Amino acid sequence: MPKHNNLKICVVATSLSDGGTERFSATLSHILINLGYDVFIVSTKNHIDYKYAGQLFNLEIESKSKRNFKKLVVMRRFFKKEKFDIIIDNRARRSFFKEFLIYRLLYNQSRVISMIHNYNIYNYFPDSKNKAEIIYKHNKEFVGVSKSIKQKVIDEFCFNNVHYIHNPINLEELKVKSEAYKLDLSYQYILYFGRFEEASKNLTLLIKSYAISQLVEKNIKLILLGKGEDLAYLKDLVDTMQLQNMVIFMGYNPNPFPYVKHAKFTVLSSNYEGFPMSIIESLAVGTPVVSVDCESGPREVIQHNKNGLLVKSNDKTALSSAFNLFLNDEKLYLDCKQNATESVAHLNVNAITSKWKSLIENETK
Repeated sequence: MPKHNNLKICVVATSLSDGGTERFSATLSHILINLGYDVFIVSTKNHIDYKYAGQLFNLEIESKSKRNFKKLVVMRRFFKKEKFDIIIDNRARRSFFKEFLIYRLLYNQSRVISMIHNYNIYNYFPDSKNKAEIIYKHNKEFVGVSKSIKQKVIDEFCFNNVHYIHNPINLEELKVKSEAYKLDLSYQYILYFGRFEEASKNLTLLIKSYAISQLVEKNIKLILLGKGEDLAYLKDLVDTMQLQNMVIFMGYNPNPFPYVKHAKFTVLSSNYEGFPMSIIESLAVGTPVVSVDCESGPREVIQHNKNGLLVKSNDKTALSSAFNLFLNDEKLYLDCKQNATESVAHLNVNAITSKWKSLIENETK
């Protein structure tokens, strides 16, 4: 595809591995390439698993360091050399001083689109409106990944130029990935796939809800697929509850989708989210979802009793009852399964690409 006005766009990501935000960065690079732009990706950590498009600048390798100061020096040199038209910042941005340096010294010659991937927006903003104004003085273009995030940014920081664009999926690619290898499992299971981070993902709720559900007596196991800092805690919890034979910990897999496809259903038990990729990816491969109605994202995708079940947050009785409902009401379960893929067709990459094209063209006027 020919270049579009010779625009150079840089996607800045923490990594291209391990999670939904990181998968989004890789997917966005393909979207931008297909729109005809010159695309670069800056990954601040040397964790690269997902397929990306464009040129990669691996900051940890280029700086030969894991120290922030050294990385900032190399990053400044890189941005000064490349002179990007647009920078799309996908990182968490918690440190006021570091973000002041990045936005005022490194990004200051480019137009910047700052992404917010989580309803806990203080992962992306400092703790006061005044500090936010200082960091984002020359950049007030924000994109949340859900309607709820957009509204929260407006309410708490009074910025005007706030948009939302849902995370995209590639239905054809996910279908291929879901058939990439065969599973050698002799049991039925439900599935959580993602990071093991208790503060946000609330996996204690999932395990306790599973323990009191009928799934255990029916010998339908719970697979936890991923990695994270709370793995040891979760294993201890499972041991304490004597569920070692029923709760199966699988390591991180860059292609979890055969597990997703063959799960009876997937589960989200989070305290908060952004626009959870695991929900839309599960539905994309035809697997219904049981999710808590946390902020934000699930209620913008889950159509209760149509493609999944949406239940009260942080309520193990409600969550376990939803598990039982899918187990016992076969018609409801099969209806949700049949509706799953079509329910996320509007999030297919082609539809989301047009929204990014519109945003970028408006940004460059």
